[in-house]
Amino acid sequence: MSHRKALTLEEKVALIKDNQNGHGLSVRQLADNYKISKISAANIRRRSEEFLADYSSNSNKGIKRKLKDENRQKIDEIVFEWFAQQRAKQIPFSDPILQEKARQVAEQLGYTTETFKASNGWLEKFRSRHAISFRTINGESASVDDSAVEEWVQRLSTKLDGFNENDVFNADETGLFYRATPDRSLVLSKEECKGGKKSKERLTVFLCSYLTGTEKLKPVVIGSSQRPRCLKNITTSKLPVTWLSNRTAWMTCNLFTDWLILINSQMEKKNRKILLFIDNAPCYIINHDLSNFKIVFVPPNTTSKCQPLDQGVIHSFKCYYRQKLVKHIIAQCTLAQTADQISTTVLDPIKWIDLSWENVTENTIRNGFRTAGFIHSSSTSSSSMMNMDIIIETDIESNNSDNPLQQLELLLAHIDIGGSHLTAAEFVEMDSCIPTFNEWDDYGHLKSSIQVTQDDNEEEEEDAFVEKPPNLPEALEMMRRLHLFASIEQPQLHNLIYDLESQLTDIYLDSKAVKQSSITDYFS
Repeated sequence: MSHRKALTLEEKVALIKDNQNGHGLSVRQLADNYKISKISAANIRRRSEEFLADYSSNSNKGIKRKLKDENRQKIDEIVFEWFAQQRAKQIPFSDPILQEKARQVAEQLGYTTETFKASNGWLEKFRSRHAISFRTINGESASVDDSAVEEWVQRLSTKLDGFNENDVFNADETGLFYRATPDRSLVLSKEECKGGKKSKERLTVFLCSYLTGTEKLKPVVIGSSQRPRCLKNITTSKLPVTWLSNRTAWMTCNLFTDWLILINSQMEKKNRKILLFIDNAPCYIINHDLSNFKIVFVPPNTTSKCQPLDQGVIHSFKCYYRQKLVKHIIAQCTLAQTADQISTTVLDPIKWIDLSWENVTENTIRNGFRTAGFIHSSSTSSSSMMNMDIIIETDIESNNSDNPLQQLELLLAHIDIGGSHLTAAEFVEMDSCIPTFNEWDDYGHLKSSIQVTQDDNEEEEEDAFVEKPPNLPEALEMMRRLHLFASIEQPQLHNLIYDLESQLTDIYLDSKAVKQSSITDYFS
């Protein structure tokens, strides 16, 4: 009697793709190719949607069988959902904690301590099913292991060997309350930001820069809707940022993988090999071979000191972003009668994120890498632990501008929203601790965990009326009115208005060039 063979989840997905991708293989051919019975092949094909969903939701690709007992399957699903929720909050785990949670869930489902024990054997199989390894959870809120930081800095030079400084990258994500005002009542704990209405007020911004700061990659912005109303008539590929989405506006394994593949393709065309440093967030799982990437993970519990973008770079980015938000509020206040009439759609932060990332100077980025130990100063060995205040001051000197934090403080003095106000520093840091990642794919367990109905998704985060954009002739008429304003109020604006008017005129002429036009056509 032949030994029964059980396919892994990865092999089942390969079988399904062999059947779907135009191969047209019969059940008999599939059974022969994978050395299983025809009944097993037919069963896998029948359950293809289930297996594909498991695979896309980051289940262990080596798993061979799922639980047959529906109640035990329910225990498995509930415990894993709870586990992933706690991981998103950076809560550390041990084996006994997970086993105790499983016993509690089993008791609620009617099991006794005799019928379900959450034994070590169950724990091992649970971890295998979901590809869980209990590594130390990293993050700014965790205590920093100074000895690990020192050892990391000592080994950095070896890790950097063979790479030009223009080919060394760091990437990190940050949460952003994109339209929050400096009101203390709007400071939310990270638990309040998971799902529901408040998650729609939040974006995750993923930033990546070279060590030299001379080139920054296009920001990735993750929202909770695939196509917000304000982007209805806009081609997202033409936005100044890369727009992605899932139901919680989090970075996920699939989104990160897609980004890696895209950047790898770009570097392959340029014939460049790059070195990327990232933290140990559970969404950073590398499932693909990357020909032009070498990825190095920052040690756990060292992010706040070893992650270059955390050394004042993201802080600087948020200073500039809050400035633009406050200026927008001030500009809207000239016509708005109430606070509710101050409108901010997702399109506004998309523009501000791009401009704010552009505003962050080369000097700020280089100092971030220096503080993290990537660049050694010739003057003192302690410079790698430079204080963030020094980074900002150096940025001021190179930019010949005022401190961005002080600029924000001056802007805040011009608005009165009632109640207790945040300081500029508190306003910048108000979303520094909100969750930015999840261990699932958006289409797996996350779909049932986050209670978002189709109606909620269509409702969208901005309830305000979406204004129709002007056409080219209307835009040119606006330029005429702006010149009139400048002539009477602000003559120094004329040059800026002329530049914009010239570009709009060129666009208008190009649009007319597709056909022969008479001079009267330009006035129609």
